[in-house]
Amino acid sequence: MFEVKIGSAPISWDVLSFGGSKTSGLTFSQMLDGIATAGYEGTEIAVNGFFPADAESLLAALNKRNLKAASSYVALTLEEEGALEQMIEHVDRVGERLAQFNSTEIIIAGNSTPKRLEIAGSVADDGSDGWNDVEWQRAAKALETIAIRCKERFNLRTVFHHHTGTYVETPNEVARIMEMTDPALVGLCLDTGHYHYGGGDVVEATKNYSDRIWYLHIKDIWPDKLAQIRRERIHMRRAWAMDPFAELGQGCIDFPAFFDVLRSQGYQGWMIVEQDSVGRSQRDPNWSPVESARQSRDYLRDVLEV
Repeated sequence: MFEVKIGSAPISWDVLSFGGSKTSGLTFSQMLDGIATAGYEGTEIAVNGFFPADAESLLAALNKRNLKAASSYVALTLEEEGALEQMIEHVDRVGERLAQFNSTEIIIAGNSTPKRLEIAGSVADDGSDGWNDVEWQRAAKALETIAIRCKERFNLRTVFHHHTGTYVETPNEVARIMEMTDPALVGLCLDTGHYHYGGGDVVEATKNYSDRIWYLHIKDIWPDKLAQIRRERIHMRRAWAMDPFAELGQGCIDFPAFFDVLRSQGYQGWMIVEQDSVGRSQRDPNWSPVESARQSRDYLRDVLEV
């Protein structure tokens, strides 16, 4: 059985849903119109001022276009001492909203930091660029505590999102946070673009984490741009301005093999096309987020048959 739902993330429209800002100039209604027109079933939502503040208005806007609220992305300072109470308050606000839409997962990630933004894509394999043991323990405990709360209060499964520019970017770091957390509580939001950016093999990760992958972010990446980023050790903020992420099927991710593995595992859940396009509308007046989103959706349907 391979029953998946295909969504489009706001960042594919140059809308920064997690940061409370947007650079595209699109209104909320225009973004939703585009997502529906491009053939998607849903999107991720946020409590940041760009989306309607009340659930009733947001639900009406989604229903009008036959769209669903897939999840929300929440970045937290998991390793920070004394930050748990504040993190829980933030997660509660998001969890309460997701529960109103019958969403089933909440996405938790670590915060980006100046040090890791500087070396994104070139993190040392030996752990010297990462958290110390105390910080790893603190992050894992916080993640489990949040997962228990989300499950008990909002009936949400917690998926952890590894992310470029954070302390969980490389395959070794992803493996460590998975090993340190209860598989019944914490799943994985595998992001194909970020995993490859961090030096990993997406197909192997899909095999290794078959029981932990509960949610997917799918993006492609231009190999020549990534090679330059690594060669010149380009800061992540500057790297994102190079638009390293490609429409699906145009970059170097082996999507046919990736989907073969997913089918063999019987994956069921959301696949969110998340082609990070931060500021692209300002750099490239010819770029059309609708056409970009449509190209990726056509690839999924016509080539991968989903």
